[in-house]
Amino acid sequence: MLRFRRMTKDDLTATLEVRLSTVENAITLEVMERDYGVTPEKIATAMDGNVAGWLCEEAGQVLGYAMGNEANGEVLVVAVHPELERHGIGAGVLAHVADWLFEHGHDRIWLLSNPDASNRTYGFYRHLGWKPTGEMRGDDEVLELVRGD
Repeated sequence: MLRFRRMTKDDLTATLEVRLSTVENAITLEVMERDYGVTPEKIATAMDGNVAGWLCEEAGQVLGYAMGNEANGEVLVVAVHPELERHGIGAGVLAHVADWLFEHGHDRIWLLSNPDASNRTYGFYRHLGWKPTGEMRGDDEVLELVRGD
């Protein structure tokens, strides 16, 4: 049975394994650090501050997760093990993060996404009500979700 729960620092290794396993928007730890300044240590430190995440697990195995930043309302990452996509895991962890951000006073939350319509995330976010803002950050478009929409 699928179980959703808030992430702890003890989950970082397992969640990073999920992120590094993704096929679309694939990434390595080296690229995460070089291009985004993200390391496991920095994630752990951020979790002591404004960053929180939720994961989905079954029989103790992490299947997917999402993280958000309470300070600015950004959804930082949504990742699901590629063999388990299309089972509601991504939508579930994203909903937990979105609810948390809305509960912390954000009326508008946002994320960065690949603007290529052939990329599955393009349709995934739009199907869940996320809308493009017209703003780009590098090669990614900014999508937003407004409370009550």
